[in-house]
Amino acid sequence: MMRTLLLAACLLIGTVFGASAQPAPGRIAPQMGTVVTPKNFPKHKAEDLTDMFRLNAELGNVAVVRVNWNDANRFEVAKILVRMADQQSLSSVVELSPFKADGLKGASLDPGKALSGVRGDVSFSNPAVAEAYSKAVLELAEIRPAYLAVATDVNLFAMTDRAGFRAFVDMYRDLYPRIKRTSPDTRVFVTFQWDAMRGESAGANRDLVEAFRSSLDVLAFTSEPRKLFEREGPDGVPADYYSRISQYRSDNRPLLLEVSWPSDGRNGDADQVTYIRSLPRLLDRVDPSILVWSFLHDVKILIFTVRAGLINSDGREKPAFAALKDISGNRSASREPARGQPRTSPSPSPSTTSRASREPAHFGIYTARLDGSDVQTIMTSPDREMTHPRVSPDGKRIVLTRYNNRGKDGKASEEQGYDNTEIMIVNLDGTGLETIIAPKPGVIAANGAWTPDGKSLIFISTDTPKRQPEIRQIDLATRRITRVPTPSGLQTTDPHWEGDEVVFPVKGEGADTLWIMKADGSDARQITRPTQQRKRGSLELYGDFDPKLSPDGSKVAFMRIAGGEAWRVMVLDRKTGQERNLTTEDGIVEGLPTWSSDGRLLLYRHIDRKKPKEVGLYIMTPEGDDRKMVPLPRGFLYNHGTFFPGDGSGGKARIIYTGTVAPGL
Repeated sequence: MMRTLLLAACLLIGTVFGASAQPAPGRIAPQMGTVVTPKNFPKHKAEDLTDMFRLNAELGNVAVVRVNWNDANRFEVAKILVRMADQQSLSSVVELSPFKADGLKGASLDPGKALSGVRGDVSFSNPAVAEAYSKAVLELAEIRPAYLAVATDVNLFAMTDRAGFRAFVDMYRDLYPRIKRTSPDTRVFVTFQWDAMRGESAGANRDLVEAFRSSLDVLAFTSEPRKLFEREGPDGVPADYYSRISQYRSDNRPLLLEVSWPSDGRNGDADQVTYIRSLPRLLDRVDPSILVWSFLHDVKILIFTVRAGLINSDGREKPAFAALKDISGNRSASREPARGQPRTSPSPSPSTTSRASREPAHFGIYTARLDGSDVQTIMTSPDREMTHPRVSPDGKRIVLTRYNNRGKDGKASEEQGYDNTEIMIVNLDGTGLETIIAPKPGVIAANGAWTPDGKSLIFISTDTPKRQPEIRQIDLATRRITRVPTPSGLQTTDPHWEGDEVVFPVKGEGADTLWIMKADGSDARQITRPTQQRKRGSLELYGDFDPKLSPDGSKVAFMRIAGGEAWRVMVLDRKTGQERNLTTEDGIVEGLPTWSSDGRLLLYRHIDRKKPKEVGLYIMTPEGDDRKMVPLPRGFLYNHGTFFPGDGSGGKARIIYTGTVAPGL
């Protein structure tokens, strides 16, 4: 919703955003995890699988499920593992590959039992082979994972069989749209083996990547640098070892990097830890979207043990587990109760807290008095936009939405979509910054709002099987998440809770409408019926959005959109059903009205394409009278303004809002 408002502002006034600083050194990735492998593999038990995902959740929010093409039960295995990952709020990356690697020398097609009965050459140039593999991939797509790797280390196969590689590329290009028809939101990709690419020319490597690029949702690499630096050890890995990946990253698609360093070398566990601790330095200029370690547990294969895991095969943690946890976003994550002990709630792993940056930057959250005085910086970021800041009932904390999908300019903003968003809270003084709902690829977690008692948040989530939006509530003490009981079948967004009632928009075929209900889900009913409807097939916004109940519950302020630039502030009198349009001038875009705590004023956003200097936050009465611009510093595009609870409507009443650097304003 607000992405469109920001876009409208840019189109209307020609705003040119200034350049921002580079991300801070030492950053790893917003999403982390492992290739999940259980204790005691292959003689593991059901409880070993449960522990596997619990341990992975301590390290991050992504789980890679690797599936064997030759396993006749691969679909059922993947389905079960993806479901278990979902139970831990982990995004699933399902990997399937037809290739068997020979170190860094190359790879060959490894069909095994999967092609029994197929006649002709065992090659992707054989339509029967291509279709057999495509069928296996499409079965996995039916699970609808967040990510699906169709093959791994494809450049190794190209080194061994150029003709076979070209045939595989053709098959992949044909398969990509078939996967999307099965699971539109799944991000599809192949991986490239980075250590092998280091020995090839940049031009040759670029040709390999470009062969897939038009059908790649993710740019992904695997790396085990010990294969090249065993004698020198991890300290011998050059500082620019991974930075050259950037030359293949020509757009804003996510970057996945899967890395490892085994613990069976000269210095054993110490080398593994040293490599992990060097990752912030090695990845400083790479900025991966997802960082994966392979594996979680060491894996026994016949008489050999692959010791690339963070945990021994018998379940004893290596020092590497703590080292990776140290550089992840889950340093303070606590373990679940031991088996047999009760679980208090199916809650996500707690996240660590930190102090928010307050240095001047491109994006920011600020507070000020209604008369424009006492401007304070709450939180800033050079490259990640934050929206929907709302103050807790006690006036001490702020909930906000942060964006993680980056555009070509390197900034993550609403313009790049609502998926992969996260909900955070921060104290008014900038301390205690904490992620409450972690980002998840393809999933929206946004528009958090406080419950009247300040003990919980309600928010929008699409973390559902069909990615349909619903309103959820999280208890901040227990982190237990429940569904707010809106009527079944409705696609609900942007809730506001006042007193014992919740008001929310519902997506409709012709236009979005507003509904209201008691907080317990009773007495749900539709309260607006916009007459202007979108045409069939149109992507324009039509209907009613961002409703706010007045403090006494008698009125609802909201934004009505009738396509294009027809954005209006409306107020509904609930007793009479009368709607008042408070935006009476053509060519004016207004929206996001919020009430002062005494119900005497509305704070809203105003854009006039003919008068850029008058773009900003404004106040007016609920009748549309006494319009005034809030006198905030120029050079910013202001948005998402709300009053502080209990501050009333006088000149010293406090407001909170977002500001984006915009030199033209």
